[in-house]
Amino acid sequence: MNENKYIVNTSRRDFLARAAAAGAAMSSTAAFAQEAAKPPAEPAGTVANNAVMAEKFSGMPMHSERPLTGSITAEYHHFAATPNDRMFVRNNLLTPDIDASKHRLTVKGLVDREMTFSLDELRKNFQPVRTQAMLECAGAGRTGFIPRPSGTPWPPTGGMGCPVWNGVRLRDVLQAAGVKSNAAHVAGQGGDFGVIATVTPVIRSIPMAKALEEHTLIVFGMNDGPLPKVHGYPLRLLVPGWAGSASTKWLHTLTVLDAPFKGTYMDTSYRIPRNAVKPGEKMPPNAMVTEGWPVKSMITYPVPNAVFKMGRPVLIEGRAWVGEGAIERVDVSFDEGVTWQRAALNSGGDKYAWRIFSYEYSPKHSGYVTALARATDGRGNTQPIVATWNPLGYFWNGMHRVGFMVEA
Repeated sequence: MNENKYIVNTSRRDFLARAAAAGAAMSSTAAFAQEAAKPPAEPAGTVANNAVMAEKFSGMPMHSERPLTGSITAEYHHFAATPNDRMFVRNNLLTPDIDASKHRLTVKGLVDREMTFSLDELRKNFQPVRTQAMLECAGAGRTGFIPRPSGTPWPPTGGMGCPVWNGVRLRDVLQAAGVKSNAAHVAGQGGDFGVIATVTPVIRSIPMAKALEEHTLIVFGMNDGPLPKVHGYPLRLLVPGWAGSASTKWLHTLTVLDAPFKGTYMDTSYRIPRNAVKPGEKMPPNAMVTEGWPVKSMITYPVPNAVFKMGRPVLIEGRAWVGEGAIERVDVSFDEGVTWQRAALNSGGDKYAWRIFSYEYSPKHSGYVTALARATDGRGNTQPIVATWNPLGYFWNGMHRVGFMVEA
């Protein structure tokens, strides 16, 4: 009897010991899991993601944290010019925290004289320029493709914006340095860096013709205020109408070259097929670098699933743009594209700014209504129902649709 009691007590002590050990292990595992769930520490010399997003519209989701990406959709773009807090975020690396007073821009390569400018010197020595212009990530709208290519999951109407930019013309700075006769491309290099020191720097070049175009700028301001840190402070390139990767942020070096720059952001990323490929096929060897955006539009009002009353007109409004050229017309449809009505276009503005279109729709019956929009440019290019698929998911420009309810 005593022996059995001893065995029971021992078993109980073992059980309690094991339970305590298991509890400690679980506590340790939970602590490890909590630690693992924390975002990695931001490296020195960078702006933390939470600080960046704190300055953004509260409805802007992050699509990824490293690199930091985020954007709003069409219904939040109902502005003549995109406010700072609604401008999309697209980093390739980290967001550098740069001291503007120490920042310098160097112009070198095929120039008569290498030059270096401070921010104040750029402001004082060159004519200031103010322009509204589109800026859009090459992958904007990627989730509209089927099958969906890998990469940032930009929604069909996310990844773009049209703010006002303040800066100086790139051509004026290049002319001050004296461009040599064999110059063909200008490469911009930014001051962003990765967690690993050996990561490939962000460098991309543009043809000399685009560099000398009067709307291509070295920017130090956005919407008549300082350029926000996440958008390139204190200096960035603005190559309007082209894929956003051409508009180098945190710009510190311009190199004039006799040929396109050879590197990741020219030869591997930001490339599209010269000719259409079947969905799911790999990138062909003769692919070309992304440049001007194809014709595109989106409906900014009404918001999806809005409710209206019969007997009152519904104002359909949106934005239309094209990389190179001009918007000629925008049409809207309320019967899935069987018939189209021409929308009114605003009188225009700066060359690379989006155009605002509107159409007053008078419902003939109650029920759910779907509005479609399609834009046409001056060369006759019309926005397709479905965008041409490509392996990296660039230049999605399919027709945008918004549904709303009309109640009796």
